[in-house]
Amino acid sequence: MNREWFDNVRMSGLGHTETFEATYDIARAVLARGVPGDFVECGVYAGAQCAIMARAIMDHIATVNDYAMAEMPRVHLFDSFEGIPAAGEHDHELQGVPAGESACSLVDVKANMKRWGIPDELLIYHPGMFKTSIRDAALGSVECQAMYIRAIALLRLDGDLYESTKPVMEHLYPLVSPGGWVIVDDWNLSGCRKAVMETVVPAPVYWRIPTK
Repeated sequence: MNREWFDNVRMSGLGHTETFEATYDIARAVLARGVPGDFVECGVYAGAQCAIMARAIMDHIATVNDYAMAEMPRVHLFDSFEGIPAAGEHDHELQGVPAGESACSLVDVKANMKRWGIPDELLIYHPGMFKTSIRDAALGSVECQAMYIRAIALLRLDGDLYESTKPVMEHLYPLVSPGGWVIVDDWNLSGCRKAVMETVVPAPVYWRIPTK
């Protein structure tokens, strides 16, 4: 991964440098270990984290001579593309924040991917509210077979709210393969944390110490 490319993508995201580095490192690790499944992000904003995941796939393919296209993982992008919905009763830190914050349109996300050199065939878009789009993708009630998620190697949650995180834990978390990873970007937010803990506690929690 070229550092100039990485910095260009990172500048379009909302996370710290270490967050993007961790996503790339974890993606490369599950690919190297052969963990089955696609990569998924729920709450993509401008698409930067998804581009990092796709880059990891591209870099992995470049190192494996006999990697068949049919075996290549895809990156699934779940978002309303209309910004964060209004906070609910469990989202104490976000009370009063108007709906539509951190919005980035589907057209703009696709333009970003093209600008960053991410091939269309690596990306599968799931526009809409999570309670419907995530359920449909997990159950196979989708308009095309490629949108059906059977297994997940890397699942990244960035929905901010309880009501956005709960469908992920109900429908996608059970699809994470043994050896797969789950990244929870909004662990500091009470609603997100509640939705995760209702499903996985007790469970191990890992974190990385920032380098700067």
